[in-house]
Amino acid sequence: MKKTIATLIVIIIAVASLHAVRVMQQSSITGKVSPSDGAEVVVAINGTDSLKVKPNDDGGFSFLVKPGSWKVWIDARSPYKDATLDADVKEGQTADLGEIKLQR
Repeated sequence: MKKTIATLIVIIIAVASLHAVRVMQQSSITGKVSPSDGAEVVVAINGTDSLKVKPNDDGGFSFLVKPGSWKVWIDARSPYKDATLDADVKEGQTADLGEIKLQR
């Protein structure tokens, strides 16, 4: 019985460790829209995959994505113009688009 419990504990620890490594290797896209109230939403598109977020109060945004080539579209509020950027995301890395200044 003790051997079975010890084996079960080892299996649980191994599975938890594998999941922890997987989470640490997630890829993402981040950036910041300027002015901070200039965008309605930010959309990331890769083929048929798309993700949409509202920028936070300081204009920042973040997506957890699969590695690959992504288009990031910023749906701007008037009087600003929409913006589109490319993001090449590598496995386990963050593609930081930096500060995106919207044009009038």
